[in-house]
Amino acid sequence: MSWYQDWFNSENYLRVYKHRDETEAERLVELIINNTELEPNSKILDMACGSGRHSIIFAKKGFDVTAIDISQRLISDAKTNAEQNDVKINFILTDILKFQTSDRFNLVLNLFTSIGYFESDDDNFQVILNAYQFLDKGGYFVIDYFNKKYLTANLIPTTIFSENGYRITQNRSIHKHRVIKDIMIEKNGSIEEFYESVRLYSYDEMLDYFKKAGFSIIKEFGDYNGNKFNHDSSPRLIIFGRK
Repeated sequence: MSWYQDWFNSENYLRVYKHRDETEAERLVELIINNTELEPNSKILDMACGSGRHSIIFAKKGFDVTAIDISQRLISDAKTNAEQNDVKINFILTDILKFQTSDRFNLVLNLFTSIGYFESDDDNFQVILNAYQFLDKGGYFVIDYFNKKYLTANLIPTTIFSENGYRITQNRSIHKHRVIKDIMIEKNGSIEEFYESVRLYSYDEMLDYFKKAGFSIIKEFGDYNGNKFNHDSSPRLIIFGRK
């Protein structure tokens, strides 16, 4: 099993990332809607939807959403969250590299650094090629990724926080063009350990992938508030491509 299948299926995953909340997701959804020309009821594909934060917001705004993820636990949580919000979303448990459909979408999403997990650059690029394939002509592809230059300059080696009896230690490093995170979760004397490894692509590399896939770059932002991308100070790299 890959590190991401193991980690994303853990009940501790959402505990570590609980600070990535609905307010943050709402800001990003608004940024996307305000910078695209989506018609009502447009078809949206959320590639690597996690617990469904963004998919649910789009669905509540009347869009026709299909959402895919490799984690059984996260898909299950997403379905529960959708039911609680009284929205219908087509959730599919699948690997984003293996997913195939004859449907074509007006918007494809890859949010919260959901690219770069694979060891092979070809596999990571395939995510972008797949997005292009799934779009109708004129459709949009939005990636929300970290800014390599900012992350490298501002990497925090270790963070520790405690909550509800859990002590969570995260150790971060950069090795061979990947950002590595070792996660240790302690409770009542028991310890669970997890691991993340994400490929660090530069701004130029990511734009090159978009262009090679056939996309026109129409917008770039550096955070969820819609500030212009800055190589040194932007925490995120949010790219809008169009087919």
